Amino acid sequence: MSVLSKKEIKRRLELRLDDLESIVITPRLDEKFDQDSVDLRLGCYFRVPAVSTIECVKPYQDTVEHYPELVHKPYGRGRKKRVKKGAKEREGDNAESTIILQPHHAVLASTLEYIKMPGDVSGEILTKSSWARIFISIASAPWIHPFYRGCLTLEVTNLGNVPVALPVGKPMAQLIFIKLEGQIELKKDIIEGSYAGAVMPEAPKFKA
Repeated sequence: MSVLSKKEIKRRLELRLDDLESIVITPRLDEKFDQDSVDLRLGCYFRVPAVSTIECVKPYQDTVEHYPELVHKPYGRGRKKRVKKGAKEREGDNAESTIILQPHHAVLASTLEYIKMPGDVSGEILTKSSWARIFISIASAPWIHPFYRGCLTLEVTNLGNVPVALPVGKPMAQLIFIKLEGQIELKKDIIEGSYAGAVMPEAPKFKA
């Protein structure tokens, strides 16, 4: 398998939507490209493992629609608060646009970007190194199949010993595109999978 270069990613982004080799990333910031990957931002929706009346989650036996609990944080709205620092004031983060992740806790998040994968390419999503250096991991289920559509789900875990504020709309992940080896027959666009088309992190779906 080979990794798609920046040039090849951009070429595929310019193809028609119905082209089976096309890639879609929307909304997209052009400056968020590396030579072999695309930066993705933290979205507005989270699923939090809040204290629940559920006694026990039983995969394959019960349907759990409300665990983890869905939380929404707005992006790009509201005024920034003023924060005093010494004799000066500065603009601080809007409290409504962050979620605090406690030490050794995890949360399901989504990317701000909606993705369309081509039929001859798989994807791998990785934690940006700056976040990894403060012990944040986003890649416990990092593989993306060909033809996938939707916002990607991030399993964000705080492996450190202090709380970390996760800011909505900031780059947190890197997406790498990997070309499948061998002869791939691209006859039609196939949309399948339990979470295809998702625009927020969905409750788990266990299939026997």
